[in-house]
Amino acid sequence: MPLISVIIPVYNSAKYLPDCLNSVLGQTLKDLEIICINDGSTDNSLEILRKYARRDRRIKIINQKNMGVVSARNNGVAAAHGEYIYPLDSDDIIVPTALEKMYGAMVAGRGDIITCRVVGFSGAFTEMDMMQPTKMNMARRNCLVNAALMRRSDFIAAGGYSHDCDAALEDHELWMNMVFRQNKKIYRVPEMLFYYRFKPMAESRNSATRKLHKDLRRMMYDKYPRAKFWRVMYYITNPFRQTMRFLFRVQHGKVKIFTIPIARTPKPAKYRDNKFIQD
Repeated sequence: MPLISVIIPVYNSAKYLPDCLNSVLGQTLKDLEIICINDGSTDNSLEILRKYARRDRRIKIINQKNMGVVSARNNGVAAAHGEYIYPLDSDDIIVPTALEKMYGAMVAGRGDIITCRVVGFSGAFTEMDMMQPTKMNMARRNCLVNAALMRRSDFIAAGGYSHDCDAALEDHELWMNMVFRQNKKIYRVPEMLFYYRFKPMAESRNSATRKLHKDLRRMMYDKYPRAKFWRVMYYITNPFRQTMRFLFRVQHGKVKIFTIPIARTPKPAKYRDNKFIQD
């Protein structure tokens, strides 16, 4: 039985899929199965998956008609055998030590959902400014990407991704479920291990309207009443937190007191030719 099942839904991502698969196959933690769900792609994504599966027996392909990312991820987890699961979108990439370091944090008892610092990239490579994933912050907005390590048993107990969120925010709904109903703890590894690809709007599914997001969040607050308390606390404490962010913050790779830079944070590595290169 593999230790970790990496779950990769694939829909018309032939342009980016090799980068994603190469980053997973290059992990220092080798005890993996890689479940790729071809969700009715009309490009040559399935051909690429079959090519990689012939090279590495850890890759397993599920071929289904187009049902959307929620069904694809849930079907992937249903076929998984790993004690832990790691959802990963087919256009994103992870550094070679990502799963090893997140698994190390998991077994050390740091949390039940293990995430990391995130680099956004298209032309440039810049660390994304994401709030700490505390209960208070998570009640207000999603503070992590969908790619996080968790126990498969916890995912199953939460009921998986909800079809209420077929259109958007399915990962935030899952985290709300696990944090506010299952009382699970999120821990962020303080290293840049995950690279989130910014795609042209025409290729992205993250184009849902503001009204849809508002309606979905209202649904979540009704579904998870404990989140309402923490949302109120967010607004009560917001003036203090905004003051602290002004006094001391990390922005654009610089540590600032007031608006005066006092130090620089490490630059994220760039990804070229299947390699992470530190300038």
